[in-house]
Formats: sequence, C-alpha cells, structure tokens
Amino acid sequence: MLYLASRSENFEKIIKKNLKKKIIIIDRFVDSTIAYQHYGMGIPKQIIVLLNKFIVHKIKPNYTFINTINKRNLICRLKKRKNKNRYDRFNYNFYKKVQNGFLKISKNKSNYMLIDSSYPISVNKKIILKKIDQLIK
Repeated sequence: MLYLASRSENFEKIIKKNLKKKIIIIDRFVDSTIAYQHYGMGIPKQIIVLLNKFIVHKIKPNYTFINTINKRNLICRLKKRKNKNRYDRFNYNFYKKVQNGFLKISKNKSNYMLIDSSYPISVNKKIILKKIDQLIK
C-alpha cells in the first residue's frame, strides 16, 4: 500500500498537471508493481490492477524500457551497493520471477523495448536515447 500511496502522490502532484504538456519519464510505474508484487510476491494481480486503476485512471506509458539482467551481473551489482534495501536482500529466485513477470507483461507489445543490462551503461544509454529521439520526432 505504501508503493501505491507514493504513486498516488506522484500522480496527483507531478504527472496529472504535466500530462500532454511535457515529456514525463518515470523509472517505475504500474508494470513494476505487477512484476514485483504479483509475479515476485504472489499478490493477486486483480487487486494490483484495480488499485492502480483507481490511482492513475486510464493513464498508461506511451513507451516502456525494461532492463534485463543475468545472474552474474545481478550478483556483481548487488555486491557493489553500499546501502541495500529489502529488495536487494532477496534470493535470486525472486529476481528471476520478477524478470519473467516483466517479460510476460511486455510480450508481443510494440511499445516495449528490452535493454540488456549486461552491456555497458554507455551502450545502453545510446540505445535508449536513440529510441527516445525517434519517439519524440
């Protein structure tokens, strides 16, 4: 519920007033909640969808980038983190379920792009910026 409270506040204070006026870039939205809470934690998807519809109405992202990661890179990145949150402490099985959830959500949808996080950040940054440039034009 705290995730949804935060989303509601962001929606009301930032997204709603800027919608169709500015380009809005969000690092997590409804898909993330479904992937983590439903596929990762097992919370019924219908509850998550219903609550998000109440908060964001029919607003959906125009385009979504999904960063995928392999086990080796995941472990390496987590080891480098100085401050870990509770999600950083879950086992690999949890992350695999979440990533598979994102893949199910994005399957056969043209407004999603998978980004392979095993590539250097500079490479992925170029891929993302190129796509954003195409979308803006």
